[in-house]
Amino acid sequence: MKKGNRFGILILYFIFQLSFLQLNAQGLSELKQHFKLTGFIKSNYWLDSRKVEGSREDLFLYYPKKPQLDINGDDINSGLNSNYSAINTRLTLTITGPDVLNAKVTGLIESDYTGVTNADVNGLRLRHAYIHLKWANDELMLGQYWHPMFVPEVFPEVLAFNTGAPFQPFIRNPLVSYKHYFGKLSLQASLIMQRDNSSDGPLGRNAIYMQEAALPNSHLQLHYKINRHIFGAAIDYKIIQPLSVTNQHVKTNKLLPSTSLMAFWKYSKDKLTLQFKSIYGQNLTEHLMLGGYAVASRDSLTGVETYTPTNHFFIWGGIHYGERYRFGLFSGFAKNFGTSKENIGVYYTKGADVDYLFRIAPSFCFHSGPLRLGSELEYTAAAFGTPDKQGRVEKTSLTSNVRLLLVAAYFFNTQ
Repeated sequence: MKKGNRFGILILYFIFQLSFLQLNAQGLSELKQHFKLTGFIKSNYWLDSRKVEGSREDLFLYYPKKPQLDINGDDINSGLNSNYSAINTRLTLTITGPDVLNAKVTGLIESDYTGVTNADVNGLRLRHAYIHLKWANDELMLGQYWHPMFVPEVFPEVLAFNTGAPFQPFIRNPLVSYKHYFGKLSLQASLIMQRDNSSDGPLGRNAIYMQEAALPNSHLQLHYKINRHIFGAAIDYKIIQPLSVTNQHVKTNKLLPSTSLMAFWKYSKDKLTLQFKSIYGQNLTEHLMLGGYAVASRDSLTGVETYTPTNHFFIWGGIHYGERYRFGLFSGFAKNFGTSKENIGVYYTKGADVDYLFRIAPSFCFHSGPLRLGSELEYTAAAFGTPDKQGRVEKTSLTSNVRLLLVAAYFFNTQ
């Protein structure tokens, strides 16, 4: 084909694309969609009494690092640490328009600058992206949103970026979620896959373990709302396949099923809010909580492995009071009950050497229009020890960290 003919075809192609975009824009304008941009600019300043297990340059705090002694017996991980960060500054675009299929339709895209991994800090990250359809007694959500175990109606009202983790789930997932209302009672059913928050395994944190199991994480949740109370309970079930081929180049399809149970409650009246949540769960690593799984057995010839999940109990509660001046207190506790079966000492887990963990965090926040100024003191302690053959941690000693957190946030809303 001659050069001139190629250039002419290219021009025609761009004219066609421009015409298509113009027609498409005209069609969208007839829909009378409404776009609203909201969000906040947030600055965090913190000081730790020792080194911590954390992520995003330690803005996200899990618990203190265990003592590590040098040749003189001094703890390498002791000593003050501090940092500043504004990476959880947030942008949210909400789109509304005419009813579709007799449902109110909302679209939402939300991002911040925390990145997808620790290596990507300051990178733009997709938090939420979903389509929400609401009928009189039904709701359908398609896209990426909080995992149902987060429970947007009942989660810790803290200033820290960790939002109560590792006592509270902190995870977003691609999902399909359906909810039906029976008056004051509602039932939610969800099918969930993994993306940024994924299970641990031989390849590190990776969504491929659930992909190769070929079954989505399934979740059922009940809500009961009466007067100023919210009561809820849920069951969560997932299956992963940690390996598809062994180091001996033998195909394997051994699966690991895990089940978690959850109950929660919230009471709110005027300036007062009370909240509570408890979870007994298996393999909750991707929720940024303690736990995971271990290798139960390994064939010495083929390398084929079987697996056993960890079992943990989590409970947290919070009380907050005030409006312009708001005071709060959060407390959480986690306990390691080991693995369901004996294991060979190979763990894919967070906190395999932690027997129990607790946190107490008082806070104060000043509200003035779009401006928020706050301070929070987090005391987090972990009992480190040595896991036995069934993952139960023995010979423990307590290590603690105190974090002083100062926060400034400016909210905006353009309609």
